[in-house]
Amino acid sequence: MKPFIIGILLLAVGLGGGFWYKHHGPGANKPLEKAGKELAEKAPTTHKVFKPVAVTVAPVTHRRSQRLVKGVGSLYGQEEITITPKVEGRILNTLVDVGDRVKPGDLLLIIDDTDFLLAESEAQKALELELSKVGLKTLPQGPVDVNQIPLVVRAGFLEKNSQIRKDRLFRLGGTTSPEEREQADTENRVANANYRQAILDAQTTLASAQLRQAQLNTAKQRLADTKVRIPEPKTTLKDAKIVEYAVTQRLVTQGELLKTSPSTSMSAFKLVIDNPLKLQAAVPERHLSEVRLGQLVDLEVESYRGRIFQGTVARINPSIDRINRTFQIEVDVPNMEKLLHSGSFAKASIQTRVDEKALTVPEESVLNYAGVVKVFVVREGKAVEVPVETGVRMVVGAKGQESAWVEVMGDLKVGEMVVTSGQSQLHRGREVRIRKPIETFETEPRVSK
Repeated sequence: MKPFIIGILLLAVGLGGGFWYKHHGPGANKPLEKAGKELAEKAPTTHKVFKPVAVTVAPVTHRRSQRLVKGVGSLYGQEEITITPKVEGRILNTLVDVGDRVKPGDLLLIIDDTDFLLAESEAQKALELELSKVGLKTLPQGPVDVNQIPLVVRAGFLEKNSQIRKDRLFRLGGTTSPEEREQADTENRVANANYRQAILDAQTTLASAQLRQAQLNTAKQRLADTKVRIPEPKTTLKDAKIVEYAVTQRLVTQGELLKTSPSTSMSAFKLVIDNPLKLQAAVPERHLSEVRLGQLVDLEVESYRGRIFQGTVARINPSIDRINRTFQIEVDVPNMEKLLHSGSFAKASIQTRVDEKALTVPEESVLNYAGVVKVFVVREGKAVEVPVETGVRMVVGAKGQESAWVEVMGDLKVGEMVVTSGQSQLHRGREVRIRKPIETFETEPRVSK
């Protein structure tokens, strides 16, 4: 039994040793190394060679650029007024409506004047009554000599006559009794007092007549106010003859009863002078030192997109708004064609100074990706990214064509070539091949908004 077991053990040891030598001996990895070498020879290389990208370029140039300060605001009428009748009463007729154009002095509406005619007549009669007391038919203009009034003249004659009689009796002396001389003296005193009283009465009557005249004038004015007219504007316009209003609101109608009181009043019309208009715009505080009176301003409104209207800076508010850090300007805007309207929102570009050497590049060379603005510059045959800030856009004409250029600020020099097409295949350091001759533009640029 023992020899049999020993034989089986020796056989197992021999088989195990052979397996170990095959997989772990000196030649065990040669088939794997051969397979790895074959795979390595068949595998493609990991280093790809990029060909230069064909691009077009244009030079960075110096151009004359108009500096602009931006602002936004609303248009207002040069003068905006609300017409409120001075008197109350029933409206007989309205003569204008919204959209009509009227001038100072034109009639707007008529109020029933029956009561005002009666009031005028009453005041006229009261004046005539007072004048009759002093023997006058009309009230004299300016200071009045009361000694010419009949009542005073009569009293003056009586006073003078009593004075003469008194003097005669006193000259006769003893031929007259004391009683006669005393009576003459008393009569003279009474006559003198009557004369002074006549003067006072005349002055009182004249004052009363002047009061009645004022009441008559008031009655006449209220009668005239039943016809509501456009007032003369208190404006600084150079030529008042061209003043014209546009009716923007009609707030009353025929047959309506107008009422007025010390605390409230009833408006009838709203008018506006819309030529010229004025723009009230807010400008950032940092531009306060750049804005000056008389500077030209380009305006854009939503109703006429793409069209530029011009005005001039008329007023500058010297104070800064503490909340939004802006200051207000007022711009006079001519509106001869009546295209602009009061209340419109407007964007303003104030022409401040001119930069004769602003760096510009073609508009198509500027890329804006994820909020980053950049251009590609060709340096030593390779594309280099250069971040920039853009400014004024201008249109340049050449050979009957137009091209858009943009002012830029960044690490650029005049004469450097910026890529105008093919940027989608570029990255930093990518080699490029210029495939088109460089075109230059020499004409005066036109600023484009």
